[in-house]
Amino acid sequence: MKKTWPFFLIVLIVLAVCILPIGGRPMLTPDETRYAEIPREMMLSGNYISPRLNGVRYFEKPSFSYWAFAVSFKLFGMNRFALRLPCMLAMLATAGAVFLLMRRFYRDSRLPLLGAAVFATMPFVYVLATIAVTDMFLTLFVTGASVSFFLAAQDDAGRGKRVLLLLLCGFCCGLAFLSKGFLSVALPAAALVPYLIWDRKWKKMFVLPWIPLAAMLVTITPWGLAIHRQEPDFWHYFFFVEHINRFFGQEKAQHARNFFYFFPFLACALAVWLLMIPDLFRAWRRQVKDSPLLKFCVCGVAFPFLMLSCSSGKLPTYILPCMPPAAVLIAAGLEKFFVEERRDKAFHLTLLVLAALLPLTLLLCTVNLLTGFPDILFMKEDWPQIVLIAVVSALSLAGLYLSWKASGRYAKLYLLLAALLPALFASNLVFPVRMKEWQAPNLFLAEIAGELPAENTVIVTYRRPFQDVCWALRTTDVRMLVKQNEISYGISYPEEQYRFIPDFPALQELCREQKAKNGHVAVVTPLSRLNVFEESMPRPERIWKSYPGLKTGYAVLLY
Repeated sequence: MKKTWPFFLIVLIVLAVCILPIGGRPMLTPDETRYAEIPREMMLSGNYISPRLNGVRYFEKPSFSYWAFAVSFKLFGMNRFALRLPCMLAMLATAGAVFLLMRRFYRDSRLPLLGAAVFATMPFVYVLATIAVTDMFLTLFVTGASVSFFLAAQDDAGRGKRVLLLLLCGFCCGLAFLSKGFLSVALPAAALVPYLIWDRKWKKMFVLPWIPLAAMLVTITPWGLAIHRQEPDFWHYFFFVEHINRFFGQEKAQHARNFFYFFPFLACALAVWLLMIPDLFRAWRRQVKDSPLLKFCVCGVAFPFLMLSCSSGKLPTYILPCMPPAAVLIAAGLEKFFVEERRDKAFHLTLLVLAALLPLTLLLCTVNLLTGFPDILFMKEDWPQIVLIAVVSALSLAGLYLSWKASGRYAKLYLLLAALLPALFASNLVFPVRMKEWQAPNLFLAEIAGELPAENTVIVTYRRPFQDVCWALRTTDVRMLVKQNEISYGISYPEEQYRFIPDFPALQELCREQKAKNGHVAVVTPLSRLNVFEESMPRPERIWKSYPGLKTGYAVLLY
């Protein structure tokens, strides 16, 4: 029993913190509803090769993530828990890869477990695991590819084991490609090439990659040929628009940002350990010369981060693959300066800062609820969430106190991580009304769906959020008013151009045509744009508003 209770405790924590609460928060627009809608349309049409969004071609990414979401939908139903579960499982599998990697180099199982726990409890990592985006799949497979190649490159790897590891590397690269494209090769290469040079294994760069390359091609080819047969222009768009233009497009690239964009996000990702970085750095410097693992992890953080920083297009989630090697470095540094050398100053300062932030956060949220200062976030309906924040603060403070008082070095570290768990759990449940009516319009749309005329009604969206409209109203034929948004390429096909309404006179003409057929036009618009319709359109038959007291929600106008 003594040997098995840690395993059961870990399972209990995973279920309670990582699995059960992930359905508590509404779907966020536009990402989550996009990644819910595409697999829904796949299931509806039976076409699992060519991704479609709002019924038109959507070539931004390959299909693996959509398949994962579709499988989850089939098992658990079309709901937000099922949507997020594959991403959370990918995060937990990545934590498992961190554990296995460290277990290969450290005899004491407490340190590998610490590395996995550091990764899983990073708020940056955990929160992204509870949001349906493709970056967590990429992180899992890039980590799997990099780790398996790194292990195969070690001198003590036997011939049979090396071949299996290289096959696994290629398979993971293939799945990473099917998740997000050519980063599946670029990110592992950015970490492994500098490592092999640093560790004087550079000759293996010319020997080892061929098996992974073959395995990767075998993994990709069936879908690659199928999508080419079905959509001959997919590869041109996917390579030049989604990769070349995004990386080299400068200010014209999608999500264009400057070189230093990721630096504050990296600091936020490492926030819990930020005050310990100087001590950690000194620990790494003393260990790295004789440690292939630390050399690999330094390269796994630094060079992919620099490569991503050189890209023109950037989003915060892109640096997620840098977090697993960062977690290994943090755990190894803690083991050296905190466990072996027993230096407590930076650790205790971290506990004090976290202990101060918890009541400060509660105070600021309470003031916002009562006064609306500096801008309305919490409203009177949100008082249960303030109570939840208070409970979380109390539990986390208790964990920090126990960490301070504990005598065992690993006990102190594990109690610090345990103190983060209530906040991670609550992040799935604390979602103010103000955010719901702007970031989760699918709730409002689902409420009024039954009130819209069931027959002969054309749905139109202005500016945003067409993904939520498709999901909430279970339609694949939403017309786009004035702006085509992210489906402009799909709408450019001749047979799809009817979905675009270029201006308000064209919308008026559509309303007249529908009226002649005894039909209707329902327009979804942000409340902040309601004045445009008041100036350009006749008075609607009916108006629904998501939250009339605010102007950050949405309205549905029925003509």
